[in-house]
Amino acid sequence: MARDKQPEQRRPPEAWILLRYTKLGPSRFMSARDVARVMERALKRAGVPVAYSSGFSPHQRVSYAFPAPTGASSQAEYMLVGLDAPMPASEVTVRLNQAMPTGMVVTATGTDKSPLPARLEVSTWLVEWVDGPSPGALARAVDAFLAAGTVVVDRRSKSGVKQQDVRAAVIEMTASPVLTMTLRQDEPLIRPSDVLAGLGLGECGPMSLTRQWQGNPA
Repeated sequence: MARDKQPEQRRPPEAWILLRYTKLGPSRFMSARDVARVMERALKRAGVPVAYSSGFSPHQRVSYAFPAPTGASSQAEYMLVGLDAPMPASEVTVRLNQAMPTGMVVTATGTDKSPLPARLEVSTWLVEWVDGPSPGALARAVDAFLAAGTVVVDRRSKSGVKQQDVRAAVIEMTASPVLTMTLRQDEPLIRPSDVLAGLGLGECGPMSLTRQWQGNPA
C-alpha cells in the first residue's frame, strides 16, 4: 500500500466476549506468544467474526493479561475478544474448541469489555514436587515466610539483576501437604518462581506448577 494513502479506518467492535481457557498437558510448554498465535489461527479457522484494528498492519482485537509461564499448567487463562458482528457465546466456544490443540479448552464467561487487569487482581497457584522438601521443612519455610515483614530475592531480566521484595505480593500461602499460594497481580508482577526463591528451600526435585484460579478478591 502506498504510504500517501490513508489506511482503512475500521469501526469499533460490535460486541465483546470474555473467554476462559485451559493450558494443560503438552500445551503447558507453549509460551505466551505461542498461545497468541494458536488463538489467532483458531479464530480464523472457526469463522469467528473477530474485529480488526485500523492502520497499515491491522491485527485482531484480542487482548490477554498475566499469561502463565512457559511450562506451567493453567485452569484459568483469559482473553478478551472484540467481534465485528454479534455471535452467541455458546457458538463461539463450540467453534473454537473444534480448532483447539490438546490441553486447551475454551469457555465463555461474559460480554463486558472492561480491561482484563481490572478483572484479574489475584491468582492462585498449586506447587507439587516429585521429590521435594519434607512436609515439616515446607511448613517451617512457609511459616517463616509469612512471619517476615519483607522477603527480598534477586530477579534477573534483560536489564540485569534487581532485588525485589516478594512478601507483599503473597495474600495467602498454605502447605497442607502441597504448596498453595495466592498472589496479587500488580506492578511489578511477582511470579510464583520468585516466591519459591523467597522460601529458601534450596535445591528441590522436579516440580509442577498449576494456576488454579484468577479473579478478584471476594
